[in-house]
Amino acid sequence: MAGPSPRKRRRQPRSRRAARAIGIRGKSALALLALAVAVLAYLAWRSGRIKPSPAAPEAGEFVRGVAARFGCSPDRITVERSEGPAGPLFQVTVHAPRAFPIDRFVLDLEAHAHNLGGRLEPGPLMEKGGYGLARLEGNVGGARWRVLVLGEEPPTRRAKREAATGRPAGALARLAIVLDDAGESLDVVKDMERLPLAVAVAVLPNAARSAEVARGLGAQGRELLLHMPMEPLGNHGPGPGEGAVTVGLPAQEVLSRVERALAVVGGVRGINNHMGSRASADRPAMQAVMDALRSRGLYFLDSRTTPETVAEDVAHQTGIPALHRDVFLDVVSEPEAIRRALQQAVARAQAQGSAVAIGHVHPLTIEILAHELPRLGADVRLVRPSQLLR
Repeated sequence: MAGPSPRKRRRQPRSRRAARAIGIRGKSALALLALAVAVLAYLAWRSGRIKPSPAAPEAGEFVRGVAARFGCSPDRITVERSEGPAGPLFQVTVHAPRAFPIDRFVLDLEAHAHNLGGRLEPGPLMEKGGYGLARLEGNVGGARWRVLVLGEEPPTRRAKREAATGRPAGALARLAIVLDDAGESLDVVKDMERLPLAVAVAVLPNAARSAEVARGLGAQGRELLLHMPMEPLGNHGPGPGEGAVTVGLPAQEVLSRVERALAVVGGVRGINNHMGSRASADRPAMQAVMDALRSRGLYFLDSRTTPETVAEDVAHQTGIPALHRDVFLDVVSEPEAIRRALQQAVARAQAQGSAVAIGHVHPLTIEILAHELPRLGADVRLVRPSQLLR
C-alpha cells in the first residue's frame, strides 16, 4: 500500500523574487558606498584633512626679498595701502638703483607671484623715458597688489638733502604745476581753460600741432615751457622723437636743435626735458643746452627722469635760473593715484616751502586737478614755476 505523497513547496511569484534580488543588490551598493566614504574620510584625516591655504604674503617683504637679489636695498622700497571701489590696494614702489636689471627683476616677480598661486602682470605707465621703469598689477594671496619701479632716489634721501629749504614760520607753501606733452591736439587749449592760469604747460616742438597749441595757450596768458626732447637711457618705447638732444652731439648742433625747437614753440619762459634720462646725466650735453639758453633769459626745469641727472647743477654753474621736479602726478593714470600724488606734492611744499609737480595734458589728469585744486588748504598757494626762481 502506497504511503502519503510529499507536500509540494509553494513557489514564490517571480515578481517577488526579482524585488528581493534588487533589494539585496541595493543594500550591497549602499554598503560599498558607505565603505568608500569611510575610506575617503580616513585618507583625509591622515593627510590633515583640507590643508589651509598659505597666508597672504606681506607685499613689501615679498618685493624686498626679490629686489635684494638684484642689489636693491630695503630702504629703496616703500609700501602704501589705499582703499578703492575694489577693496584695499597695496602699492609697493621700488626706487631702483643705477644699472638695476629691470627686465630680470620683473620676470622674477612674475614667477614668484605665480609660485604663490597669484598673478602679477605688466601695466601701462604714463611717465616713461627713464623715470617710469615698470608697473605690475595683480592679485597675490587674495590681496590686490601694484608694484611700481621708478628711476629715482627714495623720497627719504631727497627729503634729508632738501631739509634746509623748509619754509619760514607763518609763510605760505608755494606749489607750481607743469603739464607736459602738449602739441598733438588743439583740444588741450580748450581743456586747459578748466585750470587756473598758474598751471603751466610744456609743449613738444616735434608734435603735429605744436606751434598752434603754443599760440592758443599763450593767448590765455598761461606760462609756457619748451618740452625739449632728450635722449633716454634704455628706452623701450617710441623714443623722444626728431630733433632730440643726444649724447655726443657737437655743441653747435645742440645749439641748432634748441634754436629750431624754440622757433616752433614760441613765447616760452623756460625749458624742461622730455625723457632725457641719458642726456640729462651727461655734463657735456647739459653744458651745451645751458649755453644755448644763456642769452635768452630762460629758466631750466629739470624733470629728474633719472637720479643721475646733472642738469640743475650745470644750469646753476652756468648762471641759468633752474628748478627741479619734486613729484610726478600721473605715473599711474588713475583717479586715486593722481589725487594721492597731488597730496604728496602739497606735503612737500609744506615741508620745504615750495615744490614743483609735473603731470601730463591727459584728460583724466586735467579733470582731477580741476576738481582738487580749488580745495587746496589755506596755507598752500598755487604759483607759476617762474615765481619759484631765486
